[in-house]
Amino acid sequence: MDLDDAGMDGWEAQHGLDSAEGPVARIMYASQASIRQSVYQEMEKIRASALKHNEPAGIATALLHQSGWFVQWKEGPAPALQDIMERVAGDLRHFDLRIVHRSRGPRLLSGPWSMAIAQCRETSAEMEMRVRQLKQQVDDGMQFSPAAVWRRLSTPMQHPGAMRQQDPDAFQRVLVCAAHGMGSFELVRWLGERHCVEIVHRRFAGAIELDVGTDYVDFEQEGRVWRVIAMARHGLHLPLTRAFIPDYSHVVLLLSIDPERNSQLMERVTRAFQGVRHPPALIGVASRPEMHALPASLARQHGLPYLTAVADSRDPHATWRAVQPPLLLWQQAANSSICSGINPMVVGQ
Repeated sequence: MDLDDAGMDGWEAQHGLDSAEGPVARIMYASQASIRQSVYQEMEKIRASALKHNEPAGIATALLHQSGWFVQWKEGPAPALQDIMERVAGDLRHFDLRIVHRSRGPRLLSGPWSMAIAQCRETSAEMEMRVRQLKQQVDDGMQFSPAAVWRRLSTPMQHPGAMRQQDPDAFQRVLVCAAHGMGSFELVRWLGERHCVEIVHRRFAGAIELDVGTDYVDFEQEGRVWRVIAMARHGLHLPLTRAFIPDYSHVVLLLSIDPERNSQLMERVTRAFQGVRHPPALIGVASRPEMHALPASLARQHGLPYLTAVADSRDPHATWRAVQPPLLLWQQAANSSICSGINPMVVGQ
């Protein structure tokens, strides 16, 4: 276990996903940023203030900066949340605050703070259009989960399927992590070049952790829209990452020739999956079949479905060709015997 993970155990025990706290109030808003200096430095200041005031009150926050806008998601006891929102409304670092979600329900954020900065080609005006459209739908009585609101406001309008994300048969999300090196990011870059689509670069950070990188591409293939997301290993335990794990049909693991690195990656994965009722299927990618023995065994110990693909995980083309057959079975993944963790599927080169 990482030291930063261990440091969060107290908060999670009292307020986390598995606590006995019960339903909490949830609110999300979008606002235009008025920051003139470094966005990341300013968000670090916001983080310090939030941890000082929000964490003792049991308030969890996820903050996104994209295209000149903030999107903030807060959860916690209703009275404390109301007090904090009154202070937020007077913060001079933003203006034109618009509430886009209110609800009461279980916690979805497993820690007190997450933040993300997304770099994409979308303009501030295009972002405002998406905020306005969503706000109108909410005002007209349409209901969205907090995760659905976050997805709507963080997906540029010009991306394939931007307005089809709520259709479960239209949009498939796949997370990719490498046990060593930058193979997951190289795969996303290769997919972006192959499909001539934008690669969105993001930086995530938690309450006490340094930032980690994550890139993604959206493209149309096989009659659906795919989002393939490269996540740095250290980002798997962040509350914002964990909140969206149920969205993924599969998590692709690019394995190393070093068994210890594979074991460390599996430890991060199993920790991130804690409390997820219907975890995505794992697809291990390795150059030799015997390299799957350790991660498959660890997956079975935690009741996680594990599929195997044989390919050089350093080669994006070979990797994508090997993982596509099980990815195409995404609608059957939850109920298929091949995803039971007992009879893994082997896909050759």
